[in-house]
Amino acid sequence: MLSYKRKPLGKSTEHGFSLMEIMIVLSIIAVLSTVSMPVMRGFAASRRLKSSAQSIADTFSYARDMAITERTTHLVVFDVDNNRYWLASSETFDVQNPIASAGRVAATTSTPQGQPVVSRTSGVMGIAKPLNEGITIAALSTTNNGVIQNLTTGVDYVYFTPTATSVNTVVYLRNVRDHFIAVNVEASTGRNSIQQLSSEEIQTLGLANDL
Repeated sequence: MLSYKRKPLGKSTEHGFSLMEIMIVLSIIAVLSTVSMPVMRGFAASRRLKSSAQSIADTFSYARDMAITERTTHLVVFDVDNNRYWLASSETFDVQNPIASAGRVAATTSTPQGQPVVSRTSGVMGIAKPLNEGITIAALSTTNNGVIQNLTTGVDYVYFTPTATSVNTVVYLRNVRDHFIAVNVEASTGRNSIQQLSSEEIQTLGLANDL
């Protein structure tokens, strides 16, 4: 017959944690949290910077595509002081007062039968997009006929023609940790690219003290 020994009453093989052990674990957790928080904040700031750059690049691409499709020059307007930008159309854009294009829509056209033609951009035209929290426009640089113009305040724009041409442009974005990223537009093709700037490039461009 099988037999077993009964465990003595009042004795246990399980062990708990002492107060000292718990305090040590909590101290280790606190130290690790203190060390990792700056890293996590830096990661979040970097992610917001890249996200803002990608959003601007996508808007550039959209403006270029719409200019080609609708055979009308489209623009991306930047309000540097308020760190926002929006899509505009040459049909309603006032060069003398570019900020007025915020909230404005392109004029609707009609078919020969009188049916209105709704633009694919009507739902986004003039709607200002703010940059992510902690992200600012450090400068907007354009090159016309070899002359470079750097804007650090006010309102300016980047245009895209029906032939897919634009103006050489660089939008410099900065986050709270003084990291920079550039969104470039090539004049001959209207295509854009994103470039993470190194410390050396930041110093060379004078971005650390603003352009």
